[in-house]
Amino acid sequence: MKSAKYLVLSVSVIALASCAAVPVTDKNLPLSDISTSWSANDKAQSAVRDGWLNDLEMETLSNFVEEVLNNNPDFQATAHRMEAAGYNARVARGNLYPTLNASLGVSRRSIQNPFVPSNNVSAGLDTRWEVDVWGRLSAQSAAAKADYTAAIYDQEGARLSLAAQVAQTWFDAMEAEAQVKLAARTVESYERAVRVVEKRFARGLSTGLDLRLIISNLEASRASQSGREDQLGQQKRRLEILAGRYPAATIMATGEIPDLNEDVPTGLPVNMLERRPDLQAAKARLLSAGYSSQAAEKALLPSFSITASGNNSSRGFSDLLDLDNIFWSVIGNLTQPIFQGGKLRYAAKGSQELFEAEKQVFAKTLLAAFKEVEDALSSEKTLKEQVLYTGKAAENAIAAEKVALDQYGRGLIKISVLLESQRQSLAQQSQLISVKKQHINNRIALHLALGGDFITRQDTQEMTPRETAPRETAPDSDIIEGNAL
Repeated sequence: MKSAKYLVLSVSVIALASCAAVPVTDKNLPLSDISTSWSANDKAQSAVRDGWLNDLEMETLSNFVEEVLNNNPDFQATAHRMEAAGYNARVARGNLYPTLNASLGVSRRSIQNPFVPSNNVSAGLDTRWEVDVWGRLSAQSAAAKADYTAAIYDQEGARLSLAAQVAQTWFDAMEAEAQVKLAARTVESYERAVRVVEKRFARGLSTGLDLRLIISNLEASRASQSGREDQLGQQKRRLEILAGRYPAATIMATGEIPDLNEDVPTGLPVNMLERRPDLQAAKARLLSAGYSSQAAEKALLPSFSITASGNNSSRGFSDLLDLDNIFWSVIGNLTQPIFQGGKLRYAAKGSQELFEAEKQVFAKTLLAAFKEVEDALSSEKTLKEQVLYTGKAAENAIAAEKVALDQYGRGLIKISVLLESQRQSLAQQSQLISVKKQHINNRIALHLALGGDFITRQDTQEMTPRETAPRETAPDSDIIEGNAL
């Protein structure tokens, strides 16, 4: 990440440039210009890779994530929006082709003598084609296609974000369960201490104050256990809501929070960020805004169209195919806007401003990506150290509690020392559970910030969305393959 500061400087200069040309290819995008400032060692193109979820080696969690992706309402809504964008792209592309309409009319009326009806049957074909001389229609089609690309990446980003949210919530529930178990062990520990104090009090070796203090701590630990159980229920209901289940707090998110034995690889290529779906979506929206601005400017130019029509009429259906009765015409039209209250000119200026705004959005998205990665990497180092040192502190605190209870039973220490040792033991064990969960959730956040796992391949190209047409069949099947996990 040594070159990050140069990337930030480059994207800021490019995004603020007001004279940039309308982008028609990826070469005109700020991202391509930024790539020239990367060192040769950072040139490995990185496609989104599967695996970060499976690296946790928790089959139950992996299966639950798949369930959430299949049932989560927000994710399904994103999938439908992606489909709609695909159909809109087809609509825009259809404007490049001629239109053909057929008509058929049948009438029955009387002429002079009202008792002698006359039938009339007419049929016609009309076609119209606007010749895309200046490329206005092509620009509109390209803008719609870019919107579709952005929608695809939005769905991939939603998939990655939802999977990360589910995994983090899963470990939140595991932490809550571990805290409940710790609270139960704490109650048992205080109960043992109460029995020791009661025996000493019965023999006159301790005061009533000692007994009241230890009983107070016991009741407080029971109250804490009840609160922990309520927190566990809340976390379980959060998981169930994500999966579209009724929030009954019956889901089993059990097990030990895994230790992260593998370190984050050093020297991660900076351009791994290119595979982030939100960055790719921002790039597509920048292209769309550029094409829309281009189309708005060309709306000021003349438009050329060709209209052709043919029709035939007869007194019966059998005579419709008589070629001698067919009338046809071909008309060429040239239309030049002259006065429309300035709306075309203002529309072009407005589209240009939207294009400039999308440049800033792209720059903001890229800068936010850098920050998320840097924050996660920084936290990774500190959390790893916290897990190590808190583990040692908890181990010693547990041992100290056992020694204190034994020494108090023999009258070697005061009740205050015993109570302090118990508080330290509880605090350090609880802190260890929390910091282990924070560590694994931060690792998930790092995968989310990088857009996938840590694997890179020299032979892969930049991630591109599947350029498939919108679904015509099987509307309930999955939209995007699971490549964001």
